[in-house]
Amino acid sequence: LGRPFVRSVPFAPALFRRSIGRRPWAISNGAIVASLIVALATSLAAFTSSYDDAKTDDARYANGADIRVTPSPTANRIYDVADTSTFQTPHIAQVTPVIYGLSNVILRSDRTSDPANLAAVNPASYPTVAPLDPDSTRSLRPLVTDPDTILVSADMARFLKVQIGDTLHVLLARATPQQVDIELTIVGLYERLPGFPDGADAVIAIDLHRSMVPTKAPDFFLAATTDDHDQTLLTAVDELRTGPAAVDSIQIDTRVSTLDRDQSSLAALNIAGLVDLDSAFALAMAAVTIAIFVFGLLLQRRREYVTLRAQGLDPRTIRLLIGAEAATVAATGTLAGVVVGTGMGYYFVTVLRPLFVLDPPYHLPFMAAALPAGLVLVATVVSSLIASRLVNTLEPTELLRDE
Repeated sequence: LGRPFVRSVPFAPALFRRSIGRRPWAISNGAIVASLIVALATSLAAFTSSYDDAKTDDARYANGADIRVTPSPTANRIYDVADTSTFQTPHIAQVTPVIYGLSNVILRSDRTSDPANLAAVNPASYPTVAPLDPDSTRSLRPLVTDPDTILVSADMARFLKVQIGDTLHVLLARATPQQVDIELTIVGLYERLPGFPDGADAVIAIDLHRSMVPTKAPDFFLAATTDDHDQTLLTAVDELRTGPAAVDSIQIDTRVSTLDRDQSSLAALNIAGLVDLDSAFALAMAAVTIAIFVFGLLLQRRREYVTLRAQGLDPRTIRLLIGAEAATVAATGTLAGVVVGTGMGYYFVTVLRPLFVLDPPYHLPFMAAALPAGLVLVATVVSSLIASRLVNTLEPTELLRDE
């Protein structure tokens, strides 16, 4: 009768199955709590990554390109279309001129008319510099082969009650001595174009505008860097500041400065600090949840563990038993949490779609999903080692203290 009934590690799987079977609610509750916390951390990480990528794309879209160069009204000279080479540097791949203004033309159809924002671009170089979508790139192609044409935004086309193939009267340089009325054929419609935060209602070729209004100079120049790295952008800006901007009054805006203005605006959603705080809290709670489960298990079952030791169960088997139960909660909770968090993150991005100009892509970095899982694993190992050490130091006389 005094012979122990459990001796070594091979009996651990049977003990584990029996322990899990006797405490399904405790295991389930621990796994559910862990999954909810991991889901929160995962969804925040997914939303943050998607938000950062979308806001970066939005900033470049609003700026029109990597770099936007605007000659000041107090500049020493007037910069013409041919001056694109002035802003060409080793780290700038291409430059394109743009004429644009608010209510700078009047568009008139056979049914109605309205002041509009007209943009004149180089249809050959503008698509290679600005972040255009494929549909907008295709819509600009007719301007290359037939300069006596015009593109109209879908909203303006609905207001003017026109469609592709219709003739549109365009009053250029309105309210100036150079104003001229021309007839252009509508060859395409578009939703929006990069570089015009106030919206471009119509687009024509810049050569056509110059032929009609020779005195009009480009309002700004858009430039694309040789690659997308931020360091390349900084180097290109430095080259401009030590070059043309050093001898004349020129304003330089970049996709980074546009993003900074957007993020510092009271109307913008700057979630960086809030998300970092929430993520740290969620990760800490995940570790605390595992620790509470392990040590709660120890308090509830110390009579059982001491009895097993008295019956001959070796300390290593007890350590494996505690670790296996904690690992079951951690693995189940983490797996479910990552799945639920991935779905929650996608839902957050979809719900907050109005915050972005472009459709935000969903992005969940591998490390963002692995971090909660890794932290829970580390917390499981550390808690199990500490708990098993405490159990193995308990004396059988401790049972006398339990009622």
